[in-house]
Amino acid sequence: MEIVERYNDPQENLRVAEDALQARIWTMLPGVVQSFTVANGVPVASVKLAIKGYDSASDGTRTFHDLPILPHCPVVFPRGGGYSMTFPIKAGDECMVQFSSRSLDEWWQTGKGQPPYDFRKHDLSDGVCFVGLTSRAKPLSGISAATAQFRSDDGATLVELNASGKTVRIVGQGGITLDGPVTATSTITATGDVVGAGISLSNHTHIGHGSGNPTGEPQ
Repeated sequence: MEIVERYNDPQENLRVAEDALQARIWTMLPGVVQSFTVANGVPVASVKLAIKGYDSASDGTRTFHDLPILPHCPVVFPRGGGYSMTFPIKAGDECMVQFSSRSLDEWWQTGKGQPPYDFRKHDLSDGVCFVGLTSRAKPLSGISAATAQFRSDDGATLVELNASGKTVRIVGQGGITLDGPVTATSTITATGDVVGAGISLSNHTHIGHGSGNPTGEPQ
């Protein structure tokens, strides 16, 4: 028999009690999205947590197991001032789940300050999903160290802001569509042709004055 088993150790008892209390407090865990839905404008994800829980036996051994899937995690998109940035979240996307220190249910339903449904704290039921957490297993290549980008993961489509050069670059290999009037207060330069209402800027002709015959192409 070990000496710690013969005598009462208040410090050891306190440590065990503190460990047991901390084991019930959830703050943040990585997760993997299982499904994503938007109902009436409210984005919700089902998330499988990527850290296992465990059960402790009387001899101190631990048995690890999957934590329950969180079926209705509110998803956080950047939003404010009447503007929003959204993403088409897919199963398999990595995320970070943060757990509220009090019940979220009443606020989530009404958007107003409400007495909590119960007095649970840091509970798995109150997880909020933040997409974008990245593990070493799923790196994001080509991250710019000099510019801000809103981009696809492969970099084939992006909007880039360059503060030092005061430039904006848009890349769309499949094409760029502007749906609305376009106003330019400076020069527009195109290395290819410009077509408006089906008429080519580079190849169009005019009717000659007096002769009525088509002119040559612009030079």
